[in-house]
Amino acid sequence: MRLKLVKEMKGREFVQKMEEQYDSLDKLQKLVEKYPGNYLYSLDLDDWMYFLEHPDDPVKQTDVLFVDKFKIGMSDLELLNTIKKEHPKSIRNLSHILNKDIKSVQPKVQKLAESGLLKFEPGPKNAKKPVVNYDKIEIEI
Repeated sequence: MRLKLVKEMKGREFVQKMEEQYDSLDKLQKLVEKYPGNYLYSLDLDDWMYFLEHPDDPVKQTDVLFVDKFKIGMSDLELLNTIKKEHPKSIRNLSHILNKDIKSVQPKVQKLAESGLLKFEPGPKNAKKPVVNYDKIEIEI
């Protein structure tokens, strides 16, 4: 089964992501010259230059996950939706938002992180902050 995680944004947001990733257009151009066989650098450079001139154009960024024995249920989707909308500061904060015991929430969050459906960022006081960085999931079987 293949899952596509789709993030929709504007060109200006894409440019901002490129600046965070490469620091500057100049640095990316140097990478393209240094590694001419790396097509990802060339694609990023072309896209960056295009969206500098077209900041309001929509961008659809897709990450693909290949999963075998993974089962996703409605409760998992609801959990992802809550994380996306509520932006919990930690797993404990998420369990509070859901009004559920942390012992039942933590294994589900960990399973979703291991599958790639969510990521952790540093939270307050060394907590793991669950983050969903996409707008929709497309499932292909």
